[in-house]
Amino acid sequence: YNYAKFKGYDVTASGDLTAFSDGEKVSGWAEYAMKWAVGEKLINGSNNALNPLGTASRAEVAQILMNFGQNVAK
Repeated sequence: YNYAKFKGYDVTASGDLTAFSDGEKVSGWAEYAMKWAVGEKLINGSNNALNPLGTASRAEVAQILMNFGQNVAK
C-alpha cells in the first residue's frame, strides 16, 4: 500500500474484511492497507481467512507481488 501510494498508483480501492472469518483480527494500523490489498485482489485469503497474525510463505508473497504487477502497476 505505501509503495503504491509513493509511486502515485490509485489507492482508493477498498475490500470487505468482514467477508473473512478473521477479518476483525487485522490490526488497526494495518486495516486501511489490508482493505486496499483485498480490494485490489492482491490478497484473497485461504479457507475464508486472512490469517493476519500468521506468517506468509515465500510462494504467498510471490503471488502477492505478481498480483500487484497485474492489478495495480499496469
